[in-house]
Amino acid sequence: MMPLTAVVIAIPALLAAITLLVPSRTGGPLTALGGLVSAGCIIAVGLGSAHGVTAPDALSSLFLLPVAIVYSTVGLYTVWYVNAESAEGNPGELFRREFLALTNAFACSEIIVPLLTNMAGLWVALEATTIISALLVRLQGTLAALEAAWKYILIASCGLAFGLIAVIVLYVAGAGPLGEHHVPQWEAYVAAAPRLDPDVIRLAFIFALIGFGTKMGLAPMHAWLPDAHGAGPTPTSAMLSGALLSDALYAILRFAGITNAVVGGAFTHVLFFIVGLVSLFVAAFFLLQQRDVKRMLAYSSIEHMGVVASGLAFGAPIAIMGALLHAVNHAASKSLAFLAAGRLSERYETRELDGIRGGVATLPFSGTLFALAGLSLAGLPPFGIFRSELMILSGGFASGIWSAAIAIVVLLAIAFAGIARWVHATSAGAPRASVPVGERGSSATYAMLLALVVVVGLGLVVPAPLWTLLERSMALVDQSR
Repeated sequence: MMPLTAVVIAIPALLAAITLLVPSRTGGPLTALGGLVSAGCIIAVGLGSAHGVTAPDALSSLFLLPVAIVYSTVGLYTVWYVNAESAEGNPGELFRREFLALTNAFACSEIIVPLLTNMAGLWVALEATTIISALLVRLQGTLAALEAAWKYILIASCGLAFGLIAVIVLYVAGAGPLGEHHVPQWEAYVAAAPRLDPDVIRLAFIFALIGFGTKMGLAPMHAWLPDAHGAGPTPTSAMLSGALLSDALYAILRFAGITNAVVGGAFTHVLFFIVGLVSLFVAAFFLLQQRDVKRMLAYSSIEHMGVVASGLAFGAPIAIMGALLHAVNHAASKSLAFLAAGRLSERYETRELDGIRGGVATLPFSGTLFALAGLSLAGLPPFGIFRSELMILSGGFASGIWSAAIAIVVLLAIAFAGIARWVHATSAGAPRASVPVGERGSSATYAMLLALVVVVGLGLVVPAPLWTLLERSMALVDQSR
């Protein structure tokens, strides 16, 4: 392991222990500093990978970026969040310390996942994310939180059981060419692709798509996601949606790379189309009827994971690169949306969309950023999601798969209507007399502003090193070319 990647892992790991022991008034700023330093180190790792001078490979470096975005913004946000929890009389100092410690531990596990190319180790790391995130979801201690945590553990564990079967089947496929006691490294499987049994590899990918697709929030394995996002603390929801779903996608892409090298891309493209279109269909219509702001954002996550899967299904290089970029854009936009929604929910003392009116007038900065995040998630320019969706659809039409591309456009239009409806309703209008007007908590403001810079920046330009990572990652995923 390179020294810099070791530092990236060590920072949140050490903070997980430290923040459990020190007062939360100290642990909050330490978490903010740790998130920013980790993000800086991850950017340095990505730059080194783009220039070909350091490990890890491009795909690992690319999928570290969503974690960097989420951890840095959530870290800043937690300084305000733990103070807000104190003001609301939540379980107290123990609650705040546990929250900070688990948040850092969760970030550490999310960083470890994309650094792994050992397929068995990848499964273990994803299982660790399940355990830690479930503890965060139940932290509020309400009946809804406990129910959501158990539901999450049950469904995610069943999904990861399928993922474990995928790892075992893959190991069996490699037993002949690589030896019965081989190390299940991704690179070894790709190098041995001509000697692997195609039928066994197909079976491994099916299990992987079901298993890790559960963690990714793909329909119809998505049932845990709205409850977990809705019941957990707001920073946890941002980490679940922005980083954990990307980690699960990373695992699927590693299996897809092996499968494409063995049997060609047609097989994975068909399966990606199925889960992608089903996810888009489910999310689009559920978005029209949501009444809870965090559940609305959760269904938006399902929608965007469907967009990513559809981009991978088209198979055109520009569409695959668009799907990979979409994972980064989604992390930034969803972080901004959840953090701004948390500010609105705290001020209005409700998550019900009908209870939040005049958000821009009440919270001029947070309310405006929530509206901008909604427009970004709806796919409007000049935000990053517009760029990546345009890349995906361009690849779809260029590939001649017009029916699927048109279906995606229609479903995106329905999702747009659902998001735009509720964003307008919560943001427009005059503030209520009973709700105080004005912002407080500069750290939360800085966190949202940092996310906004990424959301808008990636819509205006894709930096050359990031474009290099996208091209090289596309080549690693589409091994059939």
